Amino acid sequence: MRFVLALVTFVVAAVLIGLGIAQRTVLLPQDHTTVRAGVPAGVRYVVVPGSVLNAHPGQQQLHLAGSSKVFAAYGRQADVTAWLSGQRYATLRVDAAGKALPPVVSTAPVVAGLTGGHPDPNGSDLWVDQQAATGRLDWNVKVPSGVAVLVAADGTAAAPSTIALSWPVRVATPLATPLIIGGSVLAVVGLLLYIWALVHLRRRRGPRRRPPAKLPRAPHPRVHTTRPQLVATAKGRRAVRRTALIASVATGAVLLTGCQSTSRPVLVAATSGVHVTAAAVTEEQATRIVASAAETAQLADRRLSAWTLRNRFDGPALVLRRAAYLVKQKDPRSALPQAIPVAPDALVNVILPETTAAWPRTLFAVVSSRSAPRKVAPVALTLVQATPRDGYKVRDEMSLLPTTVLPSLPSVTAGASRLQPDTGLLRVAPRELAADYGRLLRWAHPKESALFDTSSDALLQAVGTAAKKKAVDALGGTAGITFTDVTPDPADVVALATADSGAIVAVDLAETWTVKPSKDGVKVTPSGATKILSKVDSTTKGIASTYGYQLLFSVPSAASSERVVLLGYAQGLISAKEL
Repeated sequence: MRFVLALVTFVVAAVLIGLGIAQRTVLLPQDHTTVRAGVPAGVRYVVVPGSVLNAHPGQQQLHLAGSSKVFAAYGRQADVTAWLSGQRYATLRVDAAGKALPPVVSTAPVVAGLTGGHPDPNGSDLWVDQQAATGRLDWNVKVPSGVAVLVAADGTAAAPSTIALSWPVRVATPLATPLIIGGSVLAVVGLLLYIWALVHLRRRRGPRRRPPAKLPRAPHPRVHTTRPQLVATAKGRRAVRRTALIASVATGAVLLTGCQSTSRPVLVAATSGVHVTAAAVTEEQATRIVASAAETAQLADRRLSAWTLRNRFDGPALVLRRAAYLVKQKDPRSALPQAIPVAPDALVNVILPETTAAWPRTLFAVVSSRSAPRKVAPVALTLVQATPRDGYKVRDEMSLLPTTVLPSLPSVTAGASRLQPDTGLLRVAPRELAADYGRLLRWAHPKESALFDTSSDALLQAVGTAAKKKAVDALGGTAGITFTDVTPDPADVVALATADSGAIVAVDLAETWTVKPSKDGVKVTPSGATKILSKVDSTTKGIASTYGYQLLFSVPSAASSERVVLLGYAQGLISAKEL
């Protein structure tokens, strides 16, 4: 009977352990949910909306295949649609239960006049992050509902034909651990029962003795009366010890069960997320854009090639560098505009994107040098994105003055509003700022002097009324000089609101110095950069030299009594010609 009890205990233990292991292996449910979608033939772009990406909770795993080139990027859903302006694309859908529905093919609304062609989405400044691969791409992302994923090849080939989305599922096996522990305890009990049965069997057989060589004579049989032996239950200390042993084994099993985790851990690979804000770009995007502009400028300065700047520079910043390259090619001793610090030396101190969903978009940033913060002046940049498919281009690049203290600015996530050029919220309307400052450079008019704080204005000291008087005196009576200003288009003025109801305003001013002979037979002989750009050794007609000024101001609110302060500037000769 004892052997039977031990065998039954072993069988029950094996069943319990087997069930526990089965729950962790063959009976374990899937640890992910997958939605697969087919892409219609001939479609070059596929949009996975945020509603589909968040159809199930958890991190999203994107699997793409079916084309030689595979590309995926994510950004704000409105930006993805704007980039697709005029293009035919498919949108993935799911039902209320999270199951795939047939994709819908449509044409994106036209934005900023972008139509036709087959643009390549790789490298767009609109994307928060992107991935590209050959043949197949697996990408883990974690995006909120306002973000969409764009899937494509290269814009000319069809999009990947296989798109699958997976989400991790929490798989719990609460009975697996108790079953395994209970089965193990029963196995130990069965082993003890088996040993007990063997010991009892040995005792019943009694001691084995060696028989003698010669058997003695058998005695006469006697009649014995055998009394039945009663087995009494153990009492006293032995009973207490046995009960304590059984209780301790049971209690240990219970404690082990309580300390063990009752769920199977789900391992999720770490991935970068995205924070949807009102600003046009995130901090990560802005840092990447500024770094790209700095690297482009460094390469162009080394090559003296304005063509290299075409993707990252525009407007006055491009004009100034183009002229500087022409002069540098003829005169190696001439200086170039200040270089933008590049990684790893670059430190982006300030990032202020515009709060907008339309185009053009503006970004303001300040970059300084990590290695020489006191020797190298910080560089302030205003970058403009003209259309959804254009990159942000540096329009103004200005060196900040040593005494510059930037006004209080909004946070990177909130962004700043771009004010209208004719706004009345500021002490000086942005559209009038260049003309007012130009007059200040020509003469110290009381009106302009009352508007601007000139106590630390280095540009005024370099090209103001005192510098112009020296230029006039140097010509003597042989030639005369006049100064005229060309103010910018008001639409090009960048005014971003600050946190104290003022604004930082970036404007451009072109000042022409025209030198004419005052007497017949007198020749004007240009030199230096003027001679190189005008391609004239001497002339009796005269020379017109145009200097470009990129100016950054802090403008207080209309209700403030503070003055307009020049924060930084860049200036240089941009053209020269014979009259």
